[in-house]
Amino acid sequence: MNRRAIAAGLLVLAIVLGGGFADVMAGEKPLKKVTFLTNYIFHGRHSPFFVGVDKGYYKEAGLDVQISPSTGSGFVLAALEGGKADYGMAESTSTVQNVAKGAKARGFAVFMDITTSGLASLTPYPTPQSLAGKTVAASLTDSARVILPIIFNLKGIDPSSVKWQAADPAVYFTLLLDGKVDLFTASIDGDVPALMRVATQQGKTVHFSSFADWGYDVFGYFLVTTADKIAKDPDEVKAFAAATARVVKYCLDHPEETAQIMVKYNPTLNYDTTLAQWRQSIKAINTAYVKQNGYGIATPDRLQRTIDLVKQAFKLDVKLAPNDIYVSGFVAR
Repeated sequence: MNRRAIAAGLLVLAIVLGGGFADVMAGEKPLKKVTFLTNYIFHGRHSPFFVGVDKGYYKEAGLDVQISPSTGSGFVLAALEGGKADYGMAESTSTVQNVAKGAKARGFAVFMDITTSGLASLTPYPTPQSLAGKTVAASLTDSARVILPIIFNLKGIDPSSVKWQAADPAVYFTLLLDGKVDLFTASIDGDVPALMRVATQQGKTVHFSSFADWGYDVFGYFLVTTADKIAKDPDEVKAFAAATARVVKYCLDHPEETAQIMVKYNPTLNYDTTLAQWRQSIKAINTAYVKQNGYGIATPDRLQRTIDLVKQAFKLDVKLAPNDIYVSGFVAR
């Protein structure tokens, strides 16, 4: 067979393989597999990460992202520390508390500007004081176990006035609806829309007490990794942050498609509930602060406020500066 025939055959093969042969000949680098942990079981808030996979944003960044759920910010941070994951999302206050104890986790981008966390119940609890003597269900690694004491400290309330019931998130609804707990740690963009669907069928009304409304004015969720990864693979961290910022902006503009993609990857989810969850997440992402400073950006003054609140609430005798918990420069303004 002459060279011209061989070249023609290779061209046909490249076309049949959808360009795969051309990619190899061009020396295209293989995708790097990384694991990303969400802070909870999958729901609307986590949609952008699946959209990023579906639409190839992470692939364009050279990453093959594997998304896994967890049981709370504490779990995410522990998994990073133990080398069980590469990236994750965690409440800013949980990150501060863990770093104060010597953990190597660091935030490198802000995924959600303000918290959507709070407490779900079947009876209204308008103030932190109204929780006295009540039982709250929360996993041992749930960030509410960090946040609520901070709020109590701000209001001068004894943290021991609340009883904690350790539970897996999968049984929160059952515990509340069966009257075994008074409240459970919840999010307006995750648990509440789903809980309302179930409770309405039983003729019950859902109430939500927002931590933000109780004076918890700090960042919501960071994208987190370890200090070692930031030092060793800064280009990879920057690529992950940039791809996530791109996809979040796309999801803000296309909420219906975002929910559709989320349900495609997670068929057990309800589309209407997922869309309702994501619309609530948008409110916590697209804030006045973000419009002023840019998506994903953390300013030193707000980082310091987060640190000071956590140190005061937990009486932490440790010096922490913004760059101890968060590394800037990975998200473009």
